[in-house]
Amino acid sequence: MKLALWGTTNLPPEGLDHVQSYHRQIDEIALADELGFEHYWLYEHHITPGSPMPSPNLMIAAAARETQRIRLGTLVNVLPYRHPLMLAEELAMLDVLTNGRVDCGIGRGIKPLEFRAFGQDQELSREAFLECLEVMKLVWSDQPFTHKGKYYTCEKQTPLSPPLVQKPHPPLYVSAQSPQSIRWAASQDMPFGQIDALVDEAKRDLELYRAVQAEHGFAPAPRLFLNREIHVAETDAEAIRAAKPYLIRQWEMWNRYTQFALAGEMPDSYDLWRKHAPRLYALTFEEIAELGLTLIGSPETVLRRILDQEAELDLAMMAFGFRFGGMQFEMAERSMRLFAAAVMPELRRRTSARPAAEARSEARAK
Repeated sequence: MKLALWGTTNLPPEGLDHVQSYHRQIDEIALADELGFEHYWLYEHHITPGSPMPSPNLMIAAAARETQRIRLGTLVNVLPYRHPLMLAEELAMLDVLTNGRVDCGIGRGIKPLEFRAFGQDQELSREAFLECLEVMKLVWSDQPFTHKGKYYTCEKQTPLSPPLVQKPHPPLYVSAQSPQSIRWAASQDMPFGQIDALVDEAKRDLELYRAVQAEHGFAPAPRLFLNREIHVAETDAEAIRAAKPYLIRQWEMWNRYTQFALAGEMPDSYDLWRKHAPRLYALTFEEIAELGLTLIGSPETVLRRILDQEAELDLAMMAFGFRFGGMQFEMAERSMRLFAAAVMPELRRRTSARPAAEARSEARAK
C-alpha cells in the first residue's frame, strides 16, 4: 500500500494571505517528499472561494523543482472543462518538469455551478469525459491524426513537444464511486479513488471492480485508493481536542453538495452523489470516526485503524489529508512528522510483510 498526501487547498489559514498560503503548500509538498510519502495529490475547483485551486497543474509545476522523489498528481483534472490537446500537452510538459514523476488523475466533475460556469451540460459529462480521454491518448501516441467528434475537434500532424518521459503516457487514475464509473475503470484496469467512502461501500465497490477486471482478462491486483482526514498527536484525547473543530468545518462541504441535491441541481447520472452527500452530512463527529472516515488519535490508534482498513480492502494507496478545515500549516506539519516517525515505519513493515506471508501460504496449499 502506497502512502500519499491529499493536499487540500482551503482559504488561507488565519494570518496568511493567498500568496503566503500557496508558498506554504509548496513547502508542505517538499516536507512530504523529505518524510518519505510516495504521492502528493491536488484537486481542481473553479469559482469556489473556499477551495482556490483552479489549476493543480500549476502547483505541480511549482513543486517540481522543490522535490526529488515524490510523485505529484492531479485528483482530478476535470476533463469536460478542458480541451484534450491542451491538457495532453500540458501534462507532457509536467512529465518533463518532474522528470517522470507526474500522475494524471481524471474525472468528469461534480459541482453544478462549475458546469454552468463553463457552459457545459452536466448530464452529458460522461460522454465528454470519454471523448476527451480518447483524444488525449491520441496526442500522447505521437501519431498524426484528425479527430472530429461530438464535443471536440482536433488536428495534430506534428510530433508531441515536449516528448513524454513516461511511456506510453503518465499513469492514469480515475475518481469512481458510481457502479457505471467503477465498471469503466475496471474495464481499463485503471486505479480508482474514492472520497470519504464508507468501508462497507468501498468493499462492495471493490468486489464489483474485481469481477469486471477479471471479465476483461486482467490479473487481480490492488487498485482502490481512499482519502482519509488524519491527525496524529501523542494521545487520542489530544488529537481529538485539536482536530475536532477543523474536521467539523471541513465536513461542511457535504452540506453544500446536499443543497445541490435538494435543489434538484444534480442530474440523474449523479444519483449516487444525491444520496451520498446527505448521508455523510448527517453524521456526527463521533460517527465519522467510528465509521473509519477519519484517522484521529495517537500513533498506536492511527496505525491500528489504517491496518484494519488496508486488510479489509486490500488498498493500493491511502491518501491522508493532514490539513483540513482551515487548519494552520504548523499544526498539520507536527502531525505529519509524528506520523512519519511513529506510524510510517511500522505500517510499512506490516503491509510489506503481508504479501510475503500470503505467498508462503499459497505455496504450502499447492
